[in-house]
Amino acid sequence: MNKEYRLAPKACLLALVAFNLLIVSTAGLVLADEASDSEESKTTLFLRGAYQAGSVLGTNDFLNGENASGEPIDQFQASRLEIGWQTDGSRDWHHVYNFPKYGIGLYGSDYKNGEELGTPTSLYGFFEWPVARKNKWTFNLGLAFGLTNNWKAYDPVSNPNNVAMGLGRSVHIEVGANAEYQLAKRWAVIGGFTGTHFSNGGTQRPNHGLNQFGPMIYAKYSLSDPTAIPALREVGPYDSDWDLTVVGSVGKRNLTHRLADPELRDIYLNRNYLVGNLTFGVGRQFSHKLRYVFGLDFGYDESVADLIELDGINNGVNAESDPIDNYELAVFLGGEGIANRTHLIVHLGYKLFYKDVEGRLPIFYQRLGVKQFVSENWFVGLNVRFHELGSADNLEWNVGYTVGL
Repeated sequence: MNKEYRLAPKACLLALVAFNLLIVSTAGLVLADEASDSEESKTTLFLRGAYQAGSVLGTNDFLNGENASGEPIDQFQASRLEIGWQTDGSRDWHHVYNFPKYGIGLYGSDYKNGEELGTPTSLYGFFEWPVARKNKWTFNLGLAFGLTNNWKAYDPVSNPNNVAMGLGRSVHIEVGANAEYQLAKRWAVIGGFTGTHFSNGGTQRPNHGLNQFGPMIYAKYSLSDPTAIPALREVGPYDSDWDLTVVGSVGKRNLTHRLADPELRDIYLNRNYLVGNLTFGVGRQFSHKLRYVFGLDFGYDESVADLIELDGINNGVNAESDPIDNYELAVFLGGEGIANRTHLIVHLGYKLFYKDVEGRLPIFYQRLGVKQFVSENWFVGLNVRFHELGSADNLEWNVGYTVGL
């Protein structure tokens, strides 16, 4: 059976751009959605640009010097341009997060190895949470989640050394901290530090990924006179009722099978398989910022049929799979961080029923992702599923519906 599933590069890039624009545009609805009757929204729009230089962690042989130049790829420099909104206190969640900022950014980096690694460019959404203010100073924690294009992907003939990036596109995940100083009414300077992870989530092997960290400096300009930050006020009660969430997810798993028979090696060398989940979760909010959820994952992994067949070939026996072997059932427990319509999710899952065959997705798995509500009940999202707290298995594009119980 031919199990090649490929998404055209332009179509994939458009999907990634649309997902990021959806996150930011729906977040922008805070200006009109559920605003307090007694407070007029005066959210400030700003632009800021940054330069960054830092270090790349040597987490694989390619980065450590097994490349065409023979030199480690251990440094990078990057620039970014962001447009964002400073919240003004007209919504309860502004007070919960001490009047945060959020927005969308465009990022580009250089590793002095464009021939093998490329010149990656990211589109991402960001969220900054002020943890302290003093006079003209603001101290922030930040998160960013986006998608990256323009990596020079691994190719066994033209780019055989690059085991870091098996695909020209990847996920961009970033955490950091910064300090902002108000220079003038509309101008500010920001100094910070970020750690960034790039990975295609197991969509295409090899996928050792790339991790980097370094200091960064921003110049920021507000497009209108900034509204004075108001005093924090007590916010209203949160909804603590139980709810049921149903999520459908789909993704692609890429495998390179190791075969002793050279005649079969090329047939099974690089194959893509459909993976999916139907998830039922019961959850409850326990603070303005957090909720917990637990439930069942009904999974489908198309690679199992080939894994059973190949296991038989390698052991000198005929082995055939049953369609039911592709399915599995797991339980999961997790938490969600809440910022208005955007939820950051973390799940821990464990399989209860599955066909045990070498090479199948691990029994214990984790899920990290973001979901964005596009209406009161409907949301879309993107997750990275991984195991051993760091090895990515596949991406999960999903859509879900939540209803109160």
